[in-house]
Amino acid sequence: MSTILLLDDDHVILDLLQTVLTDAGYDTIVAPEPGRISPDASADLVITDLVPLKAYHRDSALGWIAALRTRFGDSPIVIVTAHSAAGAESDMLGANAIIAKPFDVDVLLAKVDELLS
Repeated sequence: MSTILLLDDDHVILDLLQTVLTDAGYDTIVAPEPGRISPDASADLVITDLVPLKAYHRDSALGWIAALRTRFGDSPIVIVTAHSAAGAESDMLGANAIIAKPFDVDVLLAKVDELLS
């Protein structure tokens, strides 16, 4: 069974993601901020909001994804964000996918299944 790390500072979104992914058969690790992730945690996929960014800045977003890549290696990263400018980035900020909030859970699950297959 695959483990998915969920990072979002919105507890409602975290609860929704955890419920949807657990119901789909995935294990989840939930954290509202990076400092709350156990140092020995590993994940097969990361779903993250642009947690440290209250306003969108490309360089900060690139740094955030780079930090996740350093921590979780080759695990795919999906950004789920309300920052519309992030969704317009052709390089997806170094992530494997960007999904705009509000999102359709079926679209999210399809992307997760695709990235983990």
